[in-house]
Amino acid sequence: MNKNKILSCLFIVLALIVMVGSVYVFVSYATDILNAIVDFITTNDLRKLAQCGAALPTQFSKIKADFTTLILPSLYYGIPVLFIVVSLLMFFAGYFYHKGRAEDEIRKKEEIEREMIRKASERVARQKAKEAEDAASRAMEEELEKPQTEAQEEAKPAEEETPTQMIVRKRRR
Repeated sequence: MNKNKILSCLFIVLALIVMVGSVYVFVSYATDILNAIVDFITTNDLRKLAQCGAALPTQFSKIKADFTTLILPSLYYGIPVLFIVVSLLMFFAGYFYHKGRAEDEIRKKEEIEREMIRKASERVARQKAKEAEDAASRAMEEELEKPQTEAQEEAKPAEEETPTQMIVRKRRR
């Protein structure tokens, strides 16, 4: 695994941690609010509410204090910032993942090109060796054919030979 894929995995893990943490905070706070409502309903029945002698649990005073300091800022700033952070983390994760994948593809392409060049050079070397072997065999065949022609020339009667052919034949010997 190259460094870009490691960075990609790191950003994915960070995004998951941010998402899990934010879900935990929102769920725990929502649970706290629901518990306050359930406590209020269970401690006060309808008769007490009718007599206006309702006993409020301590969570209601906490909710009232937290409304302007925690709930509204988290709705107006927290959720959008959370979405921006998660989207940035996922963007960087995708960027480094695809950058690593592109580097892997380039490396594979270079390996294929090197392999093709190596095979082509081996093919050229084999072809040159074959051509040299063919040329050598042709030369051998010509050498084998030459003595036969000379022997045939010597067997010809001398009167059919021209003086030039006679001089050439003597020089060859």
